[in-house]
Amino acid sequence: MFGVTSDNRVVFLGLILGLLLFGSSCSDDKNTEEPEKTAILNFDETALPGDLEASGGKVVLTVEWAWNQWDITSEVVEGEAFISTILPAGGGSIKEGESTTHVEIEYEANDLTSQNRQKIILSSVTNDLSEEIILTQVGRQELPVTRVVIDPDIVHQTITGFGGANMIWGTDYLTEAEMDLAFGTDEEQLGLSIYRVRLSSNRSDWAALVNSVKMANDRGAKVLASPWSPPAEWKSNNSINGGGYLLKEHYADFAGYINEFIQFMADNGAVVDAVSIQNEPDWEVDYEGCEYTVAEMYDFVKNYAGVIQDAKVVAAESLNSNQAYTRDILNDPTAADNLDIVGGHLYGGGLAPYPLAREKGKEIWMTEYLLNLNSGNVPGNWTEHTDTETIWDETMEMLDGIHSAMTYDWNAYIWWYIRRYYSFLGDGNNGTQRGKILKRGYAFSHYSKFIRPGYQRIDVGTAGVSTLKMTAFRGDGNTVIVILNSSEYSEKTIEMDMPAGANSAIAFTTSSMLNRNKDVEIVSEGKVRVTLPRESVTTIVLN
Repeated sequence: MFGVTSDNRVVFLGLILGLLLFGSSCSDDKNTEEPEKTAILNFDETALPGDLEASGGKVVLTVEWAWNQWDITSEVVEGEAFISTILPAGGGSIKEGESTTHVEIEYEANDLTSQNRQKIILSSVTNDLSEEIILTQVGRQELPVTRVVIDPDIVHQTITGFGGANMIWGTDYLTEAEMDLAFGTDEEQLGLSIYRVRLSSNRSDWAALVNSVKMANDRGAKVLASPWSPPAEWKSNNSINGGGYLLKEHYADFAGYINEFIQFMADNGAVVDAVSIQNEPDWEVDYEGCEYTVAEMYDFVKNYAGVIQDAKVVAAESLNSNQAYTRDILNDPTAADNLDIVGGHLYGGGLAPYPLAREKGKEIWMTEYLLNLNSGNVPGNWTEHTDTETIWDETMEMLDGIHSAMTYDWNAYIWWYIRRYYSFLGDGNNGTQRGKILKRGYAFSHYSKFIRPGYQRIDVGTAGVSTLKMTAFRGDGNTVIVILNSSEYSEKTIEMDMPAGANSAIAFTTSSMLNRNKDVEIVSEGKVRVTLPRESVTTIVLN
């Protein structure tokens, strides 16, 4: 038997320890497994939105996910569907761990006062995980109601009409179809009732105008003829262009010339209802024109215009309706007897009441205006690229001017060209289609189509402070209210009592997006409510 030394014991113990460690290592290698992959799919609850606005907008949801693919759908729970887009509508991966994806949801405006609720469903396409949330959109706030009060017992002026000018130079006359669109009163027509034409300084031009005047007559329109110049040989500069003035010795000749024009038209079956003495006598121009001082216009009307027969006489068609041109005429009984209509333009001002004209029993006509903004007066500044808002902003300014003219007791409002790319009917230029009604035409027709010749303006107002601008008229058994809502930000709701005997209410609205849109309004308990979109004109016909 051998003995065990201390050195042998150390070796033996080391051998045992090594064997144990080796065995442990082998055991660990055999038991190693892949870590468990736990699928995750849910919305981040800390980022969920509250109630969504009625005006529409966007909201972002955060999807938390891992080890799966997913998609998102929606389902109406209450009210109407208001979600328009969900981006992205799917995502995830079975090969990726914990991740987040931001999902953008766009939603439309709610025009109702009741709320909308829509369920958002997040579903896995690789397993049975899912989660749902509900988005709630509040209803539109009930707008404060503006009370409109009509007083038919307070009567103002009688309306003669609304109109526009024929071609003056360089273009052809309106066609039959264009005359129908402009002067007809059917559903898709403008209802103009005054036609302004040029009284040429050359007799040889008159025959070409006859048919156009007759077409206006056939459609019930009144015709106003305005001279831009007398014949050249009667002027100080011996030219129809470049200013100059009518020589005193030819005043009687020119009065006779105007009479001759009226008779020529009548002999050819065309009726001219009114004639002007001169277009813009206070403006020196390089094109066709003629200048008169205030004293010269007074002299002509008092001492020579009396010979003009079978048509009403208009003066002075000044550039900015300068009342000085007619004040002396109106204050002189002899001169006033020779004047029927005070006419004027609005270039640079002039839109104001004229109590003297009313006192003397004379009508007041606005006989020409064209906005000098982006409306084409400078070549190229209204093109096919001019944006809708610019066109509409200027159109609202035009409407504001008509409104003011009506409140100032004017009897007629006549625009410049009827057919032009910046006017009522397209002419084929600058992106317009010839003969197609343009935005400005629809807007103008809120007066011209519904306020017919012979209608009387009556009193209308609001019970309380209001930014709305309104005028009211009556005729043919109708009560017509034209309202401008110039607010850039908010629609308005009005309420009014129905006139005695009326039981129907139809509202027509034009805005940057609407073209004389027609709505039959609900009459309840003798009242009617109408909502007016922002930056719009609405004509309400009560019958």
